[in-house]
Amino acid sequence: MFIPYLRLSCLAFVLFFFTINSYGDVYKWLDEDGQVHYSQQPPAGQQAEMIKAPPPPAIDPAKAQKNLDEIIKQQSVDEQAREDKNVQAEKEQEITNQNKKNCQAAKQNLQAYQDNPGRRLMDDEGNVTRPTEEDRQQKIKESQQKVKEFCK
Repeated sequence: MFIPYLRLSCLAFVLFFFTINSYGDVYKWLDEDGQVHYSQQPPAGQQAEMIKAPPPPAIDPAKAQKNLDEIIKQQSVDEQAREDKNVQAEKEQEITNQNKKNCQAAKQNLQAYQDNPGRRLMDDEGNVTRPTEEDRQQKIKESQQKVKEFCK
């Protein structure tokens, strides 16, 4: 959170520094042919008139503070949007990874049901039973549905 303020402060300093230098003095003089010349440095060995640069326009402090507050608010909104986007991308990546795991498990289950018609199953109470052919076919259909669902 400190970095945006540091960046803004550095930007303000740089702009202020260059603004001061841009309002340098200008010298005006006439050469032997009567042409007028302007330069930031006086000519050597000639009279030159120094033209003072006008001061920068006055800035209303309240308006400047308001503009600064709006910039800070916009930066906060932009930062929050980036954070939200990153969180959303992480969630999507987690979903993708979970779907890959589910796909692999569904394919393994389908293969096991198809390859092993005499497969024994353990129920919740710990009893080992052999499913009927109808139950096996039902499990194959369920596994095929899960493969379609997770393996897109």
